[in-house]
Amino acid sequence: MTLPHTGRALADATPVPYWLDRPARPDPLPPLTGAHAADLLVVGGGYAGLWTALLAKEADPDRDVLLVDAGTCGWAASGRNGGFCAASLTHGLANGVERFPGEIGELERLGRENLDAIAATVARYDIDCDLTRTGELAVAVEPYQLDGLAADAELARRFGHDVRLLDRDEVRAEVASPTYLGGMWDSDRTALLDPAKLAWGLRRAALGLGVRIHEHTRVTGLAADGAALRATTAGGADA
Repeated sequence: MTLPHTGRALADATPVPYWLDRPARPDPLPPLTGAHAADLLVVGGGYAGLWTALLAKEADPDRDVLLVDAGTCGWAASGRNGGFCAASLTHGLANGVERFPGEIGELERLGRENLDAIAATVARYDIDCDLTRTGELAVAVEPYQLDGLAADAELARRFGHDVRLLDRDEVRAEVASPTYLGGMWDSDRTALLDPAKLAWGLRRAALGLGVRIHEHTRVTGLAADGAALRATTAGGADA
């Protein structure tokens, strides 16, 4: 169903992600041209690629690291997500316990370390991405869900989570919705941040350590070349 006047109201709209549409975004770096050699080639300038390049240079400052991206760093999912940064590696503790009962303790430990390491990197490189350790609030909107929250809280405490059950008045003091009957507050397993500014900050940090970054450079093929690996880009340049 199309509402009246919707088409006219959206006539001037452009499909640009909110986080990426701001004057502070960095100018794109030039594409790779010609043939280049590097100790490490990183394909993709999202969070995984940028952190890989950054960690590689931290581990060995003399390592020649080259990162290429088909667009600009952070242009895809890394710069378009909702800005939630959670410690869970299993899409929630209960899901992890059900699917990975033998490994859930280790997965919980790694998740906590990962979130702490993200915050430490942001602080170390002075990345202005508004990272805040907000915690997470789960709410009940039906009476039967209160028992579920109580069970979730008991499970969370078994794995060292700092959680607190909230009654109706307490949860509504946090979010004034008349539909909320109770809640569970997990205080330190989730952070909020600006996803685009995080990607841009990691890009700046990597450049500062000497990582070579070329944007608008699409890798179209990989092939063995003796003891090395040859990457071909859309523009014909080899890395």
